[in-house]
Amino acid sequence: MEDEKKCPCPHCEAREAQEQAAEEINFAVLVALVPVLTITLFNTVGLL
Repeated sequence: MEDEKKCPCPHCEAREAQEQAAEEINFAVLVALVPVLTITLFNTVGLL
């Protein structure tokens, strides 16, 4: 992977911080949905 050159301007830094926060929230939602999906799968298969 090539190293990305980071722009030192405040606008780009603020956008990068927002993107990181959004990515963290999206990952938290994904992790929270894993148990629900697992229970649904087991219930559909008939294991619960």
